[in-house]
Amino acid sequence: MVPIAGACLASDSNLLPDAPRVYRFGVHEGMDFYSHDNCVAVPEGADVLAVKAGTVIRADHGFVEMTAAELDELLTRVETQGYTDADALDRFRGRQVWVDHGGGIVTRYSHLGGIPENIEEGNAVSAGELIGFVGDSGTPEAVTAPGIENHLHLEIRVGDSYLGEGLPEDQIRYLYEQVFSGS
Repeated sequence: MVPIAGACLASDSNLLPDAPRVYRFGVHEGMDFYSHDNCVAVPEGADVLAVKAGTVIRADHGFVEMTAAELDELLTRVETQGYTDADALDRFRGRQVWVDHGGGIVTRYSHLGGIPENIEEGNAVSAGELIGFVGDSGTPEAVTAPGIENHLHLEIRVGDSYLGEGLPEDQIRYLYEQVFSGS
């Protein structure tokens, strides 16, 4: 099941795992869903659906967007370090919902514009259940030009890694096709 009704895998490899993220000296750890390359419109406020049943382990209802000063500090820090540390990366993901599917598999839905009130830590969710709404939270543009980076960033975490880490693009595409087809 895909997290946006009617969506497909992006043809742009920059929207897949392992794509470079130059602005923050890192790599992309998930798949992005935008209106321009995912088979359907993905506007602000579009429904985000759980790709598989599980238990909510994080729901950022109280998220507060970065200030311009915080964004500058984060960008300076990652440039000085030469990489994006875990805390900075978490902040760049914005408002999030995480769902634990057991067996070390967790899906993370990021840059959300909002989360339904009933999505709370400890609650069970079904595949296809509404768990959030598309937004741009956590992106630099959410601070500098709100509304132009609306998309969903989906990560599939496998233990301490992300699905597709270090793999060539054809293998990443194969893995995500299997996930979204339910195989």
